Amino acid sequence: MYKESMRQTWVEIDLSALDHNIKEIKRVIGNNEIIGVVKADAYGHGSVRCAKVLRDNGVQRFAVATIEEALELREAGFNESILILGLVPEDCTDIIIEQNLTIVVGSLDRAKKKSEIAVKRGAVIDCFIAIDSGMGRIGYRIETPLEKEFARTEIEEIDELEGLRINGMVSHFATSDEADSTYTNKQLSLFNDFYEELAGCGINVPMLCIANSAAIMDYPKTHFDAVRPGIILYGCYPSEEVDKTRLDLKPVMSVKAYIIHIKTVPAGTSISYGRRFIADRESKIATISIGYADGYSRTLTGKAEVLVHGHRVPVVGSICMDQCMIDVTDVSGVAAGDEVVIMGRSGDDEISAEEIAGKIGTINYEILCDFGMRLHKIYIDNADGDDNTAN
Repeated sequence: MYKESMRQTWVEIDLSALDHNIKEIKRVIGNNEIIGVVKADAYGHGSVRCAKVLRDNGVQRFAVATIEEALELREAGFNESILILGLVPEDCTDIIIEQNLTIVVGSLDRAKKKSEIAVKRGAVIDCFIAIDSGMGRIGYRIETPLEKEFARTEIEEIDELEGLRINGMVSHFATSDEADSTYTNKQLSLFNDFYEELAGCGINVPMLCIANSAAIMDYPKTHFDAVRPGIILYGCYPSEEVDKTRLDLKPVMSVKAYIIHIKTVPAGTSISYGRRFIADRESKIATISIGYADGYSRTLTGKAEVLVHGHRVPVVGSICMDQCMIDVTDVSGVAAGDEVVIMGRSGDDEISAEEIAGKIGTINYEILCDFGMRLHKIYIDNADGDDNTAN
């Protein structure tokens, strides 16, 4: 398999798990449309390969963060609707038109500039109105009467612009992954009330979309016309506070390596930079070629464990840029070339993205994205035994 290739560390993407997760999401949302979020290279999983699985499950809309991510899908042959969640510079408007991409609009000034270019090209740009219901990012604030009036007035003008077509309205929850629902309900109320206000002014908003992964799970009343699953597609829960019983998710990503070197050292031997680990006994130390440049954070030093032959063993010494060392003294029969699981399952044990994130005070989202940046990807389908390597 990948053992014979140039570097003996890889990310393994289980497409059958992704297929399972999307089916679980569809079970929960019923007839609501799905906008599959494949930004950040599908959270490190590979946007093109993951988008194909989503499309095979009937997903006809995708969301990305940047125009570059949208173009990657177009170049791979995706003709479906692609929504760019970030603001697109005016000098990219021609590309938006040529590639039939959908944008978000959060100000009349930007809308006018894009409208002018579209009219000159004899084109129409599809857009979603971005609403800041409490996240504090892009979009119209709508908390106070004055803010609502300003937003409504501008959106009325946007609705009249030639070259732009309003497809819908989007917003994003700030705390839907927390047990306390107070702020999420406030955001939902603001969003819903403002939609009613626009409708009362005769502004047609065909699609409402505010439900992220956590809201899909815990707030059915937020599903509206479409939902935007992200982290749950890839088999991770948004937090420990969501109701995990509502979705049976399977992790899609594993991170694995082969032992590239192994040696026995006497007691008193120091390992890695700064001599942070000193062997207190004769020890068998193995090296694997993964480090902080691969997303295995240096802040895991002194905290990380990996799985060897189904047993947990500690990472010892400082994690280096491209390598780290593990103590396999207590596991019999370990040799160079043996598989090490950095994240994923081995035997009856499992190291999750959540476990790794918890050790360094971050979230599972970041762990997935970091691992997916540099490491080679192997795509497998455990449903039929396929093993299709691709980067």
